[in-house]
Amino acid sequence: MSVVTKTLSTDMLPEGLDDRQRFIQFAELFEHFSNTGELDPAPDVPFQAAMNSIHIGTTMLGRCDGTFTTIRRERRQVLATNDDRYCLARNSGTREARVVHRNREFTMRPGALVLLKLDEPFFSADGGNHKRFTNVHLPAMTMRALVPDIEAKVARELEPGGALSLALDYSDLLLEHPDVVAEAGMAIGAHLTDLAAIGLGAQGDVAVAAQRRGLRAVRLKAVLTILEARFAEPDFSAQELAAAAGLSERYVNELLYEAGASFTMRLTELRLRKAAQLLAHAGERRISDIALDCGFNDLSYFNRCFRRRFGLTPSSARGR
Repeated sequence: MSVVTKTLSTDMLPEGLDDRQRFIQFAELFEHFSNTGELDPAPDVPFQAAMNSIHIGTTMLGRCDGTFTTIRRERRQVLATNDDRYCLARNSGTREARVVHRNREFTMRPGALVLLKLDEPFFSADGGNHKRFTNVHLPAMTMRALVPDIEAKVARELEPGGALSLALDYSDLLLEHPDVVAEAGMAIGAHLTDLAAIGLGAQGDVAVAAQRRGLRAVRLKAVLTILEARFAEPDFSAQELAAAAGLSERYVNELLYEAGASFTMRLTELRLRKAAQLLAHAGERRISDIALDCGFNDLSYFNRCFRRRFGLTPSSARGR
């Protein structure tokens, strides 16, 4: 399954443009970046925008942050894209948002979610001049097979929490660490679909299978991603990992053990691999400094672990 990562920001625009020119050029680029909708700029603040997306086959994760007043999908975009996917989106702002979709008008509270259909127009505004949202596009046929009554969930506010919020939290984490997706794109796309199906009310054997495939797998991936990002912090603990993942320490330890190694084993392995990489290009840099940069407070312990793992001392590993 192909994985494509995209990034767009006003920081990429040429210097010297006035605010109107900045928006016009950004809007042109945005149409090629994602022909999902249109953004109306806020008139009272300088125009700024940043967005990134990850496309995994027919599943897409996206995030946008900028000085907009409204978000719209017009009929022309519906006709131009011929896209019938579902769009699960979260109101990440601090204001209630007014949403119009399928000839219905309703309110989304901060943190709440909505399921939209991309083959129909929609409109959203919250009265503010700054918007931030995360969304996931999901294949229609797959979702209808998993959740037969899914159409009843379209165009209404969905409560935050549970599997739906976890799907958006997971998407945010992946958008922060897109390199992880390249390694496991197909599985990640399936996990997101499973989470959305659980949160939208999949029943019976379908729900059981989705929970088994998706829930623990997504939580494990989130835990591993956080661990890989923070392993070099000297005092990083299983308790801090659990807090960052929003899980209990016991549950995190169970996930890691089921996946084949304890927290301590994984933490030490990540630190030793990083140390080996640094030693290969260290020059005359002190080994104690390298050990500290990799999270080891005790040089003697680092030396013992390194020799046990690689069969040679850190000083012997220089330049290798």
